[in-house]
Amino acid sequence: MKKRTARLSRRLFLKKTALTSAIIAFSGLLLAALRTLIPSQSAGKTRLHIGRLADFPLDSFTLLRDAQLYIYRDHEGVKAVSAVCTHLGCLLEQSTDGFQCPCHGSHFDDQGRVLSGPAPRSLAWFKVTTDIDGRLVVDTKTRVGADDKQIIAQANSSRVKNLT
Repeated sequence: MKKRTARLSRRLFLKKTALTSAIIAFSGLLLAALRTLIPSQSAGKTRLHIGRLADFPLDSFTLLRDAQLYIYRDHEGVKAVSAVCTHLGCLLEQSTDGFQCPCHGSHFDDQGRVLSGPAPRSLAWFKVTTDIDGRLVVDTKTRVGADDKQIIAQANSSRVKNLT
C-alpha cells in the first residue's frame, strides 16, 4: 500500500487563510454591532439604595464611587447624576464649575451639559425616590431632567416626600 500525501500548494494555503481571516473579522464585527443593539440583561441593579438624607451634606455633590453617581442635595431636595463620562466611560472628577474627565479632558457644567472636550452628550440624571424606611433610592432606569429633584418636606421632620 502506498501512502498518499497530499501537498497543499502555497496558493491554496493563502486562499484558505484569507477566507478564514475574513470570516473571523466579519463575525467579530457582527457580534459588536449586535451587542450595541441588544441591551445587557446583566447590567446590574437599576434601583440603588444610596442612604438617608442626612448622609449627604447641603449644597454639594457627593460621589458614590460604587454606584458611579454624584448625589446633589440642597435646601429643596436631592437629585442624582451619572458620574460616568459620555465619551469613553471614565469616572468623572468634580471641578470648580462642574465635572471633568481625567482621561480625555471633557468638561461638564453642574447641570451635566458638555462644556468642552470629546464627550458627545450631556450626563444622565436619574429619578430619586424614598422607600418606606425613608432611605433614598435612585432608579437608574428612569431618566429625568437636571431640574427634577426629590423634594424635601420642610415640616417638623426631615423626611423626604416623593413629589416627582
